[in-house]
Amino acid sequence: MAGTASVQSNRSSTEVDIATTMKGTPGGIFMRQFWTAVGVSTDVEKGRAKPIRIMGEDYTLYRGHSGRAQVMASRCPHRGAPMHLGWVEEDALRCVYHGWKFGCDGACVDQPAEEAGYKEKVGIEVYPTREHLGVIFCFFGTGAEPAFPPFPEPAGEGLIDVWPVYKVPCNYLQCFENTMDEVHVAFTHAPGGSHAKLSADLPIITAEETDWGLMRYGRRKTGNVRHTLHYAPNIVRVIVPPLAGMNGVGGWPEIIFSFTPVDDENCLWIITSKVRVSGDEAAKFLAQRAALDELRDQSPDVMDLVRDIWSGKIAYADATHPDLAVVQDIAVQAGQGAIEDRSNEFLGRSDAAIVAWRRILRRELKLIAEGQPHKIWATPPDNVAPALGV
Repeated sequence: MAGTASVQSNRSSTEVDIATTMKGTPGGIFMRQFWTAVGVSTDVEKGRAKPIRIMGEDYTLYRGHSGRAQVMASRCPHRGAPMHLGWVEEDALRCVYHGWKFGCDGACVDQPAEEAGYKEKVGIEVYPTREHLGVIFCFFGTGAEPAFPPFPEPAGEGLIDVWPVYKVPCNYLQCFENTMDEVHVAFTHAPGGSHAKLSADLPIITAEETDWGLMRYGRRKTGNVRHTLHYAPNIVRVIVPPLAGMNGVGGWPEIIFSFTPVDDENCLWIITSKVRVSGDEAAKFLAQRAALDELRDQSPDVMDLVRDIWSGKIAYADATHPDLAVVQDIAVQAGQGAIEDRSNEFLGRSDAAIVAWRRILRRELKLIAEGQPHKIWATPPDNVAPALGV
């Protein structure tokens, strides 16, 4: 009956759109309450700038010579030239068009061809930018920025391992919802056998709202329970099998996975992980990780392989890749459509966590739409961690 009720509510003509994150919408306001992962630290070198698109808006991301990362508006306020074409000078960015230069605080600090003092009248929009566990975060909301970091570093000794960033051609929410669906691993990831240990028996899924998001439980026949943390609004913290290309080296990593909306039909998968290795085991892990990177370079692009699967050129079960689990997940999740049609679903017992999160999301977006007080989300505590439960 829960599935039927969810379907009925999906068809309501007065319901807010839970999939959109466009600026000014309830979903966009909701998402902008939080720090948003916009990239990985190693992708932005000192003295370089690049364009980024987040939640349907364009920005410039650059790293100053001091090492500071900064997000600012995409275009110069002078005549609209793209700021990422310009030069990084110290921790400021100079526009390539007429040389107007802006600091990390947004102030214009130089205008070579203008009268003295005119720069005091000009500024560019900048956004709080911080880094944590090898990921760059930005706050796009209004008012005071939330506490940082947005989630704790997993306890214990180990290596921080940041994965490649994947751009996925579908809405962020269906990817976030997939992480709440523990049953899919027994089927989606059966080819290749990477998740065989999680497929030994199918769990009973339950979930409960917390002050930081959603805690999901997967109880198995053995009595073991897998704990997975879903941080509001779009992050999952979970223990997963090693990538196919790691051959088991480093064991099962604890990953923190951000699903960042590029726009309503595309998202970024930004993943950092804590690998619990030290000493000789750490050296062995790093060597295998380097070998994996080389293998990735020699392999088809993930999305090219996904498109071959979609077209029928390659059978899903025959696909091979060092990032096979990623290929499988994208093929299924983006295969639902750029924006999943939730009005045609039949949700069941295994979807308990998805139903719970949608209920929370609808509640919060409705309050925002009505201008009512809504939940103030807490920073996740250090002492609540995922458990493998198998």
